[in-house]
Amino acid sequence: MVAWEKLPKEMQNDTVKVYYDLLKKRKVSLALKRCFDIFIATIITLVLLIPMLVISVAIKLDSKGSVIFKQERITTYYKKFYIYKFRTMVSNAEQLGTQITVSDDNRITKVGKVLRKFHLDEIPQLFNILKGEMSFVGTRPEVERYVKVYTDEMLATLLLPAGVTSLASIKYKDEFELISSAEDCDDIYINKVLPDKMKYNVQALKNFNILFDIGIMFKTFFSVFVKEAEDTAKNDTKKALIIAEDARSLILTRKELLLSIMDAGISIDTFLPYDDYCEELKAMGIKVIDVPFDRRSTNPFNDIKLFFTYKKLIKEKYDFGITYSIKPNIYGGIAMRKKSIPYYINVTGTGSAFYKGGLLKSIIEILYLPSSRHAGGLFFENSHDRDTFVEARLCKKEKTYVLNGAGINTSEFLPENYPNNHIKKILYIGRLMEEKGIEDLYPVIKDCNDKNKDVVFEFLGEFEDTYKESFEKFLQLKNVIYYGYQNNVRDYIKNCNCLILPSYHEGMANVLLEAAALGRPLLASDIPGCREAVMDGVSGYLFKAGDGVDIKEKVNLFLSLEYNQMEKMGKESRKHIEDNFERKDVVNNALGVIGVKTEIGKSNKTGHGRNTVRV
Repeated sequence: MVAWEKLPKEMQNDTVKVYYDLLKKRKVSLALKRCFDIFIATIITLVLLIPMLVISVAIKLDSKGSVIFKQERITTYYKKFYIYKFRTMVSNAEQLGTQITVSDDNRITKVGKVLRKFHLDEIPQLFNILKGEMSFVGTRPEVERYVKVYTDEMLATLLLPAGVTSLASIKYKDEFELISSAEDCDDIYINKVLPDKMKYNVQALKNFNILFDIGIMFKTFFSVFVKEAEDTAKNDTKKALIIAEDARSLILTRKELLLSIMDAGISIDTFLPYDDYCEELKAMGIKVIDVPFDRRSTNPFNDIKLFFTYKKLIKEKYDFGITYSIKPNIYGGIAMRKKSIPYYINVTGTGSAFYKGGLLKSIIEILYLPSSRHAGGLFFENSHDRDTFVEARLCKKEKTYVLNGAGINTSEFLPENYPNNHIKKILYIGRLMEEKGIEDLYPVIKDCNDKNKDVVFEFLGEFEDTYKESFEKFLQLKNVIYYGYQNNVRDYIKNCNCLILPSYHEGMANVLLEAAALGRPLLASDIPGCREAVMDGVSGYLFKAGDGVDIKEKVNLFLSLEYNQMEKMGKESRKHIEDNFERKDVVNNALGVIGVKTEIGKSNKTGHGRNTVRV
């Protein structure tokens, strides 16, 4: 190995140094690897001389152009070299399309299809091996434009020669089929396929020895020439793992996503605390595994126990996993990473710890690192939360995706006639706690009460921690009604004149989307996760979070409107949701990132007998 100081600057980072020191201790294995490559490559070259001649003639007879295709790639220590392959495409293929090849690519020749199916086009790489540019086993060499998007950890793969095969090559031996229906092949490859392949390649560095290489070569032979039928059967029984903190949220906000995944012929297992909503998940055909935990607990021993529980329960090789909320994101993500399962994190909100800052925020950032940096993608519900993670170096921006919350199924949430209430109803739905800005409402409500204004304030939701005692003063006012927790909130929204949410922080306030979809004006804090749902002055009013004076002004401004003005606001609210928050669009975007989108509608094994979102 070259001295650390002589490595390209791109590779001189702390992550690469870990792998560099590891390989430096295995000099004997490195020497054996090179001797093995030369010996085996020489024998195979001599054996295949006549088959190579036959293939060369077939290529010449099939189409115009050279027999050998050469392309500049990157190998050990970021060195450039020309990889050799039998030409399988028309001679000007690179001028006609992308450098990524898909399954139905019309640039592939007739002979080329046969060569690609059995990987015979790779035979000339024997000469790359003899020249020392490649090895039998190693990370497949990429063109420079793809190497430039490598993360620090991915760059560690350049410490060893590029390879003809690897565990990643076996897993993705038909990768062109995976991206064949993608609108942007390069985007899918860079953001989905490449990161997944690199997880296997990086793991191979940790396990490096000559016996491991020989094992990969046998697996490659078995995979290419023996296992075709088995792989086909396996593709018919794909599985996904969903880890969340409660079934209720999955049903209310992710039901269409779950059904669409199943509609692609992918079965789903879920890890979450058991509650009544789990029965509905089971009725959908989803397997539920009870994993109880306290989402509010800060006991480190409970969290460690949760991680080991997740890891122990992951007994199958899932095709991908999705996590929701902080603890599943952290501990579920790490567990799936340990099991080499591609996973995607949903940050439904950064939570009070990020809002308040301090020591707890620093602890959570440290806990997030092992899962967030290695996730296949991170979904955020607003750009502010995404930027918070990027600035904290918890992930790279190119791996993040900002969705419009969970969206709303507007075919289920149909607009309701606007109520002509003599006494106006302003409704709050959510947890009753200080961070939702409840205390800021008190002086506003008391002022309306003292002035005998024709308005009543209704509250729906559970109390958080010890806030019930603080809320007692609200109940002393005659214009306050508390209904407690309610499963079905539609009737309450239908009968209200507007919905109010004075929260300090949100991911994307789903209750605002629901109320707007039903055609109700919104009064909300001017913060990320709320402001996106409101067209200020058109579909409602935004006020400064924590500013009682501004809240009072906007409440009074709304109450001063005529009936037809309030009704028009409600209609604008509905239109804003239709234009920007349609759930099927959110589902479509999410599935595209995960790589399921191209399979929707192709499976013949849907059989759900339910109305699903087709995307």
